Amino acid sequence: MKRIINILIIFPIFVFAGLDIPKVNSALSSITLSKVSSLPLKFYNNNRSLNLNEELKFTSQSSADIVLFPKRKKINKVLVVDSYKALKKYKNSIGAIYIKKGRTQIVFVKERLKDNGFDLTKMAKKYLIQECKLQSICLIKK
Repeated sequence: MKRIINILIIFPIFVFAGLDIPKVNSALSSITLSKVSSLPLKFYNNNRSLNLNEELKFTSQSSADIVLFPKRKKINKVLVVDSYKALKKYKNSIGAIYIKKGRTQIVFVKERLKDNGFDLTKMAKKYLIQECKLQSICLIKK
């Protein structure tokens, strides 16, 4: 009986947990090219269930600047992946957007953004981490 009550309490939490779409739209809109360019960034979204902002320019995978949440990670494009683990594993990923404990987490790696010619707007700097933070050796204080 106690187990059934626990399931009834916890189940709705997992069913309704999802990405905070306005937060994701804001984060993706804050990515800019480091070079002065009037052309907007082009994205490719493999996940059709995400209703991302129409202000973001979506195109085919071959002509996109950034691929969002790819199923195959071995693509010669810049990626935004769906887990922190994938961010650590794939060096062509510039950031990760995922859910942890029911909250949307957004992380961009400063060095990877710079190496690929991207930057974040001033208000989105809170999402930046350094490459070093992805390795446990960096967390050890001397």
